[in-house]
Order: sequence, then structure tokens, then C-alpha cells
Amino acid sequence: MTDDSKPDIARWVDEGARAIGLPIAPQYRANVILNVERSLAIVQPLLAVELDDELTSLPVYRP
Repeated sequence: MTDDSKPDIARWVDEGARAIGLPIAPQYRANVILNVERSLAIVQPLLAVELDDELTSLPVYRP
């Protein structure tokens, strides 16, 4: 990370792709990074919600 508030998305993309053996063509790398940044921005409000430790999930409904 470059500082405490902004993660190094390019590094995440590079290391993640390497870890799963997914080659990213150089001409697409910038757009992949942009999409990860957008996804992170979209999910931030959800990640900010604090859940009670006492919550339990409901069972799966199967008709």
C-alpha cells in the first residue's frame, strides 16, 4: 500500500493474476485495474456496515 487509506490496486491485480495463473495482456491491464478500483468503491458502503456478532444466518429454503 502506498499509504494507510489507499491500497495498491495494481499490485493486487498483478499478484492475484499470478497466484491463479491468469495472464493479463498488457493492453488490458489498465482497464482491469480500473474495474477493481470501481468494484472496491462500490462495495465500500457494504463493508462499512457493522454486524452484530449474535446474528445467525437463516437455513436454506428448499421447496
